[in-house]
This record gives sequence, structure tokens and C-alpha cells, in this order.
Amino acid sequence: MNNILYISGDGVGGAKQRWKIYFNYFDPFWKNYFITNALKSIVDNCEIINFSHQIWFLRLILKLESLGIYGSTMIRLKVVNIINLFIQNIIYRKIDDNYYDLIIFSDNLFFLNKNFLKKIKQRTSIKVVLLSGVSPKYLLKQSEKDCAQYFDLIFISDPGHETEWKDLGAQRVICLPISAGSPNTFQRITKKYIKRKKYDIVFIGRLDMGANKHRIKILNFLLSKGVEIKIWTWSISKKFLMEYPLLNDQIIGSVYGKEMVKILAQSKIVLNIHDPSVPYGGNMRLFEIPASNSLQIADKCPDGWFKDGDEIVLYKNNNNLLKKVKYYLKNDQERIRISNNGYKRVVREHRYEHRVEKLMKIVQS
Repeated sequence: MNNILYISGDGVGGAKQRWKIYFNYFDPFWKNYFITNALKSIVDNCEIINFSHQIWFLRLILKLESLGIYGSTMIRLKVVNIINLFIQNIIYRKIDDNYYDLIIFSDNLFFLNKNFLKKIKQRTSIKVVLLSGVSPKYLLKQSEKDCAQYFDLIFISDPGHETEWKDLGAQRVICLPISAGSPNTFQRITKKYIKRKKYDIVFIGRLDMGANKHRIKILNFLLSKGVEIKIWTWSISKKFLMEYPLLNDQIIGSVYGKEMVKILAQSKIVLNIHDPSVPYGGNMRLFEIPASNSLQIADKCPDGWFKDGDEIVLYKNNNNLLKKVKYYLKNDQERIRISNNGYKRVVREHRYEHRVEKLMKIVQS
């Protein structure tokens, strides 16, 4: 398999590219960027069609809809359908004009529906694969759930999502996981900061959804016990934190990409509190933190990925977390030992190159 079509809706353009329909690249420091780079290193051609999800938000129409303007919902739905048809026709044209060995769909697939996939299947006999790092039960639209049976393979990050996909009719589900680390890329940044730890404890993640309220409560508990935590989250999160002034006072701002890696590298301890829709663990942070050479204290991690107490630190409840945070802040040598071991485990087993090599072997088997 040497000619791959990689399709995503993960595109975000700058101000000058606001209305660009699609890109032939991914922004650096995001999962799809690392996956496609790894694919390009082992296949002759990996063509990217990365649609901009900005075109789907339709801010003006959403504003009218929020104001209760008559007919705005109907207009939005019609415009969305037109945009989706336009995107689908771009993909049909690509498939008709080229010979691909494999088609991979990944992330923010707002244009996906079962009729679209059925037509792709009618056009070609090659395998169509989905990479999904989220819970289909809780985080996907019904139109995306309806597509489950039309993928030849679905690769996931959390083992617990396998049952959810099979309940939707998926033929074959494999936990790679999709998420991984990119230690070489990260180390080019972190080597400047590893020995200068600026923060004791940090948390980077969403606090703006009801499903993430448990994160708020855990962070608030630690702060109430005198543990200082620096927090980076979505700017919209602040309105959810009005009843938690301790958290509000610790929010530094939002952070992504290269700047996020800098913060991870400058932190003695990084907390990884999974979304409840991730039952066993396997988010991107699980691999990004050790790739940055910092100690990860997490609520969960699938068996065999990292060894608790040697490559990662896992906690059972709030009091147990508080105890471990205090211990590792006082014991630098032990903290550094575990963070170094975590980094070595990422290099040895959890790089994106490992994921892609395994993915290709499975697809070709």
C-alpha cells in the first residue's frame, strides 16, 4: 500500500485563509500532523485533504438562530447540507481521478454520513479506515454514528470504546492506541527548559463542559488544601468557574502547540484527569507529558502502557492524589527517575511511528 488518501475536518486557517475550503497539510503539534508525517516516511504518497471546520460553524446564521430569528434554523440546515455535499463531491472527484490503496478518515468529520460512505464503497473496492480518539456514544453526531458499519476498520485510543463502536455495527475495531508521543519534536523545545522547572504543578485541559465538572472539583480540592496549581484552559471555561474562585485565580490562559510543550517541560508535575467518556485512559496528554520529560500523575492508564510508580503515577481518589502530589514535590530524585523512565517508554514503544507501522500491518493483513 503506497498511495493513501488521508481525509480530515481538522483544518484551521488564519485570518488570511478564513474562507479556504481545504488544506493539504496539518498544523504542527497536532495528532494528524504527526500521523501523516509518519505515514509519509513509509509510503510513496500520502495525500492530505484537510477541510476547514470554520466553514461549517456559520457564525452569522448561528447568531441569528440564538436570537430566535424565524427561519434561521431551516436556513442553517440547508446551508450545512450544501456545504457537506460540496465537500463530498471534492472527495468523490479525488477518488475517481486517482488510484488509492487506502482511504483514512480522521477527526472532526462533520461532513460524514452513511450515504456518502456507501457511494465511496460503490466507487472503489479499497479499504476505508477510521481513526477515532473519542467516544462515539457521547461525542459523535448521529450521522457519524450511522457510518460505523461502512468502515472496514476503526482504530481507537481507549479500549473501552470498542464496545461502543460494535454496538453501532462496526465490523472490526482495533485499539492501537491512536494517541502517541513525538519525543524528537518535543525535545527540540524541551531541552531548553527541562532543567529549569518554573512550575510545581500544572493542569492543561478543558473545564468548559458539564462532563468535565469532575476536573473542576478535583482541582478545587487540591487548591483548598494549599496545593498551588497553574491552570491553562479554554477561555470560555471562565464562565463555568464562577462558583470556584480558587480556580479562577489560578487560570493563566489558553495554550496550544509549541507553547503547551514549553509549559509541560517547565513543570515538575502535570496532572492528567481524563474526560469521563474515556473509561480506561488514552488521551493525547497521556503520551505528551512523558514526551516532555515531566512527571505525569493521572487518574487512569490502560494496563501495560506505562508502569505505575516507575513510568507514571496513578491516583485512586482525591486524598490519594493529595498525598502523592506532596510526596513527589518533596522527593526530586524519585520524581525525576519516574519522569525519565516515562520518557524512555515513549521513545521505545509509544511514538507515532510505532502506531503507523502497526496500523499498516493490520490493514494489510
